[in-house]
Amino acid sequence: MKILITGGSSGLGKSLVKELSKDKKNHVFFTYNRSEKSASTICKEHKNTTKIRCDFTDESQLNIFIKNLKKNNLDVLINNYYSWPENPLLPGTFFNQNFHKIDEKTFTEEFQKNIIPTVKITQEVIKLFRIKKSGKILTTLSSILESPSIGSSVYLSNKNYLKSLCDIWAIENKKYNITSHYLSPSFMITEYTSKMDSRLVDQMINSTKDKKIMTVQNVSKIISKFLGEDSLTESNEIKL
Repeated sequence: MKILITGGSSGLGKSLVKELSKDKKNHVFFTYNRSEKSASTICKEHKNTTKIRCDFTDESQLNIFIKNLKKNNLDVLINNYYSWPENPLLPGTFFNQNFHKIDEKTFTEEFQKNIIPTVKITQEVIKLFRIKKSGKILTTLSSILESPSIGSSVYLSNKNYLKSLCDIWAIENKKYNITSHYLSPSFMITEYTSKMDSRLVDQMINSTKDKKIMTVQNVSKIISKFLGEDSLTESNEIKL
């Protein structure tokens, strides 16, 4: 399979690239922006990977990236890109102020930065999948959709928007043998979230059903197994 993973040089994305490239029949394309060293190391260790640098917040770079997608003849798109805001008060988190205190511009800016790139990329990939009459789309969300936390309104609203789109993609493209699924991992310790205050980490863990931390490796293995199976399931959600 030819697989594209957006946001693939760190965290869950990095783990996915490594896991899916274990199968030498796969070729994994992944995007990155600032993590040149990490991306280069991945490609050095896994020869069946290709790194693609693109700043999704730069419209010209994004348009060039989208224009070149048809060259890759993709079978799978994994929407994993999400650029968390710089948060000097709560490093490593997506937490903001309470809803009524947030500047309205923050909602539009975060939507433009995080949702529009995924929308445009998925639109183009679906067009290509329709031509070949097959394709799989996976989108990573968050367990916070089921257990909202104070200060998460911007992040939560964006993830809910993507969840709705996942369902639409599945309905509109079923007759073209295109599937769309999503998964909502519980809190995971990554290079980014490791900066979080330990009290917030405990809060995130306690908000999950099983009160446990998920690992990026375990989630990656579940996704890898799922891609190797028939994706025509009744639910669009991948159970973790």
